[in-house]
Amino acid sequence: MNTMTIVLLDDELFLLKALQRTINRIYPSAQVISVNEVDQFWEVLKKNKNVDLVISDYLMPHVNGLDVLERCVVENPYPVRVLLTGDTTLTTKLRSSNVVHTYLAKPFNQEDLTLLFNNVAELKSLPFSHAIRRELGGMSSFPVYPLLLKQLNKLIDSGDFDLAKVSALVSKEPIVVAKLLQLANSAYLGFKGKTSSIEEAVSRLGTTILLSITTSLFVVKNFQASITPAEHEQLLSVATKYASCVKKFAKHVGMKQKEQALLFSVALLSFVGKLILLEGHKDQETTSGKCVTQEQQGINYLHISAYVMKLWGHSTQICSLIMNLNTLQTPSNDLNASLFIVQQKLFNHQTNQSLIECCQHHGVSSSLYEAIGTFSCE
Repeated sequence: MNTMTIVLLDDELFLLKALQRTINRIYPSAQVISVNEVDQFWEVLKKNKNVDLVISDYLMPHVNGLDVLERCVVENPYPVRVLLTGDTTLTTKLRSSNVVHTYLAKPFNQEDLTLLFNNVAELKSLPFSHAIRRELGGMSSFPVYPLLLKQLNKLIDSGDFDLAKVSALVSKEPIVVAKLLQLANSAYLGFKGKTSSIEEAVSRLGTTILLSITTSLFVVKNFQASITPAEHEQLLSVATKYASCVKKFAKHVGMKQKEQALLFSVALLSFVGKLILLEGHKDQETTSGKCVTQEQQGINYLHISAYVMKLWGHSTQICSLIMNLNTLQTPSNDLNASLFIVQQKLFNHQTNQSLIECCQHHGVSSSLYEAIGTFSCE
């Protein structure tokens, strides 16, 4: 189990000690530092440069948790920032979108804490440099983890669900329902016959694709006040085309449905970072459209996508594939290579021959690069 340094801030000593005992029990490898005064909190944060997680109570005498986490963005943006609160409507009161990464709602349970710690530990394991992690933590536009998406993730991860429960949950968001029905009726994705049933749409698409669609649409909703509907639609249209094309390529080379769904999700979620950049973060993309063999230096939209998706509970496999989407890994694997091949054909318009040579050079499976000449996204 990965080690992790956690700093807790709460003025109520009884609750502070109870939370620390709970954390020590369910995540024994963690180093937990508890403080009940804000001045002491800043001293701890100054002495411990590699803090991974900060949890602050919201309502405290003379200061509230939002003030604390807002200052954390400036003092040390590296740690994941969590607000402990009993006010589930607090998301409407934020003075800045980049203060809180996620909420820990009172009363929380062991499952909530375990999920949070696992996500933070897995985020730590992703190959971000310390400088990039700090830059990601200080993003000016950060979408807060939506409650409905958290509930959907929790329901699916539990394994104890049926289509009716999932359908009832996603039906609370009309924008999600509309997009699910659109894709479930898409002949391009291989579906025959029309359906107007959200339950059948969920059945056709599966939970992996369902989660990626819901996630992307919630990011859109988070920024709907500052980005025009036309900009939203254009970016989502490009992302959906890429995801559909990757799924089609995976089917073309004989991959199983589970792998097709995974690649669709990775391709779609990779555009989350583009949307966040569009909302106002300075675009520092470094991708060149060439056959890249090493991770580029500096933050780019794929770093942002992987960072946000890990904090929102998506698998480490999905996040790793997102981070390497513009590169060919060595040794190569079919999932990474499929994403790269379609990305190069669709967006960078590489010739089939140059793409084949690039794949051969990096040891891509012959079944994949031989399919390049017979595959079309149209």
